[in-house]
Amino acid sequence: MASIPNEFIDELLDRIDICDVIGARVSLKKAGKDFAGLCPFHAENTPSFTVSQQKQFYHCFGCGKNGSAIGFLMEYEGLDFVDAVKDLAQLAGVEVPMTGGTGGQSNKSNLYSVTEKTTRIFQHQLKNAPAVIDYLKNRRISGTTSQTFQLGYALDEWDGLMKRFSPEEHGLLDKTGLITHNDRGRTYDKFRNRLMFPIHDKRGRVIAFGGRAIEAEQKPKYLNSPETELFHKSQELYGFHLARKHSQEDHILVVEGYMDVIALHEHGITNAVATLGTATSAQHISNLFKTWDRIVFCFDGDSAGVQAADKALLTALPLYLDNRIIDFLFLPEGEDPDSFISQHGAEAFRQQLADAEPLSERLLKIIGRQINTQTIDGKAQFQEKAKPFINQLPKGAFKNMMAEQVARITGLALDAKSAAVTAPKQPQNLSNNPMRQVISLLLNSPQLCEKIPNALNFRNLSFKGIEIIDKIVEIHRQNPHINAAAMLEKFRDSEYSQYLGQLMRRYDHLDEQQQAMEFDDIMNYLLKLTTQAQIEGLRIKQMQSGLSDEEKQTLVQLLRQRNHN
Repeated sequence: MASIPNEFIDELLDRIDICDVIGARVSLKKAGKDFAGLCPFHAENTPSFTVSQQKQFYHCFGCGKNGSAIGFLMEYEGLDFVDAVKDLAQLAGVEVPMTGGTGGQSNKSNLYSVTEKTTRIFQHQLKNAPAVIDYLKNRRISGTTSQTFQLGYALDEWDGLMKRFSPEEHGLLDKTGLITHNDRGRTYDKFRNRLMFPIHDKRGRVIAFGGRAIEAEQKPKYLNSPETELFHKSQELYGFHLARKHSQEDHILVVEGYMDVIALHEHGITNAVATLGTATSAQHISNLFKTWDRIVFCFDGDSAGVQAADKALLTALPLYLDNRIIDFLFLPEGEDPDSFISQHGAEAFRQQLADAEPLSERLLKIIGRQINTQTIDGKAQFQEKAKPFINQLPKGAFKNMMAEQVARITGLALDAKSAAVTAPKQPQNLSNNPMRQVISLLLNSPQLCEKIPNALNFRNLSFKGIEIIDKIVEIHRQNPHINAAAMLEKFRDSEYSQYLGQLMRRYDHLDEQQQAMEFDDIMNYLLKLTTQAQIEGLRIKQMQSGLSDEEKQTLVQLLRQRNHN
């Protein structure tokens, strides 16, 4: 199985600065010897997210997430381990060496190769599809924009794509959702006679496809790839990679279709993405807020658009922190972004954006539907209906102001505190088990392994965690210069990973010298415990079966040692 050498990962974590990695994605401020900021992994208004430059380690006291720069990229960007390492290696200006044969990562690379090759095939076929080219021209989509989005055409053939791949590669076509099967066991192309829209992940790799019918009687009008190893539609947004690359705007537009994104891009509005045949998910919103502080949902003005907006608003409420803005733009009925901007132009569309409805106003409209707040009954009903909505908002100024607004409408105070959201689960409190103290100190300063007395045999103790200490010592022996972050990475795939991340913070209040003194004290304490355990073992044996001369001599030495200490 192909893998990255451990030595390279150790060197990489020693070369890069985790503050540079996280600081490019999260606003950090100096807080003592560490840096602090709002956690990007859960909703909070008071910073509980810290980054230690000394340890090259991050930790959130709110949600408990922690790890190295590799772990952060995996969590924040949604990358797998190898891709996270590659991103850091690119930052450090080094190449990632791979060892071993083919494996899971290689298979995934093969899937990307298939989707990329398919994209090129579809693009080439578009050149010889005059009807599809005319369709794009009629929609005022230029050749340049078509190339930017890598638009293509799937032939009107059952096996037009399959013929371009060897029989050995058909399994990969199946895994990427590009071929399908009927009840009679026949295999054929999933997309036929369709304008093809490659769907990219945030890194710009093709992970799936959408296809639009060319002929009016062809059903369905739009057809998307199924869920695959590469493609999870509740996490991906069409055009995300281009919006992040081409736009310098402080906001992002969320529209409903491929052509909406493409038409906006054609007219110079490059900060647009679309959901992929699914409702806006919390993951979508969270991913967008990592890059932009303002999201504008742009929906058609019909009843379906209103319903989609309401669903998006409800999904967004738990994520709506004070430093974020969500607005809703409803175009005139019968219009969508594509038709509107094609007919009225970019400036008219931007004017519509300037008049977008804030989430606060939209929320009050939803609460007040079919309620007459001019009556006492209606006011009571309004307040009762408002509670579950306010309840979902994170603590902060916006939540308080929404509660005050409800109070102004009803004349009754709505206590925002009574509608507080549940706080993130706190990490489990770890007791002062001496093994935990040793593990914490060794993780913080792996060089302390050299100070473990030869006379100390952890196996004579009844505490849990000895196998972790043995592993840390073994790792340090193989790499005496390993740092804290690299040491923690060695346990990524172990059952102890999250537990060890919590332990890393135990001795943050001590400097290196103080930690070394603490370690000496614990070693002395454990030596006494092991001495006492050996004495008790020998005494039990003495009473049961007697001791050999050698064992008697050992007992005398242990008793002297204990009395001396």
